[in-house]
Amino acid sequence: MHSPSLTLYTEGASWLHSRHPFSKLAYLLLIAVAVYCAPGAWIPDAALLVLNVALAAWCGILPAVWKLSWRTMLPLALFMLPIHGLLFPGNHTPVYAVQGITLYAEGLHFAGIVLLQLATILTASLLFAFTTHPADYITSLTQAGWPPFVAYLMGSPLLMLPAMRARTATIQAAQRARGLDSEGGLMGRIRALPPLVTPLVLGAFSEIEQRAIALELRGFSATGPRTSLREVADSSLQRTARKAMLALSLGLAAYAVFA
Repeated sequence: MHSPSLTLYTEGASWLHSRHPFSKLAYLLLIAVAVYCAPGAWIPDAALLVLNVALAAWCGILPAVWKLSWRTMLPLALFMLPIHGLLFPGNHTPVYAVQGITLYAEGLHFAGIVLLQLATILTASLLFAFTTHPADYITSLTQAGWPPFVAYLMGSPLLMLPAMRARTATIQAAQRARGLDSEGGLMGRIRALPPLVTPLVLGAFSEIEQRAIALELRGFSATGPRTSLREVADSSLQRTARKAMLALSLGLAAYAVFA
């Protein structure tokens, strides 16, 4: 069992957990292209978001996906809805007015579509992150012929981001124990940033050095054939599905450009 503080990956035996990392990346690419290039305005985006939620529920990771999604999307919504509702260039239909401040339907509609697109891509990304172990992802890259340093560079965010989140929580707890007020008003939060950010950045540099030393001790730069303790299963059906998703992504992109 892997600690959730070190990786977003959630142990499971679902159908999506057993898919090859490249298959899930192809699905993520298709989602990202479809939300911006598929015809039908916001309807395809909503349908894909429902599909992502259904997959998360089927794989048993819906609570984790929901928790991270609303924490990401809520601040964006609180910022984007009033900004576009007030300042969107195409505004002309008032929806709500108070004290001379007017929200317009066109800006709210635009912000809602953007938020829907972001939520769809975010949930697809979380499906990949929660069902793909970083070691499997890195192994699949090296098995596909990618150089080891490129494979590690592409796979390290799956490990680094949760570790940074855990480190941030540790630093906040330590600074609060020293009397730092990080939950007060706006000015108090601004004053609390340097004592929080400085050890976070310095700790990140230290961790990078430790990881580099650990990798070199394990022969990361060694030449010659390599072996792996992990085997990432693949199949001709999955390879065909990946090609189909890639072709559909290119078709949607071409449609958006030339239609």
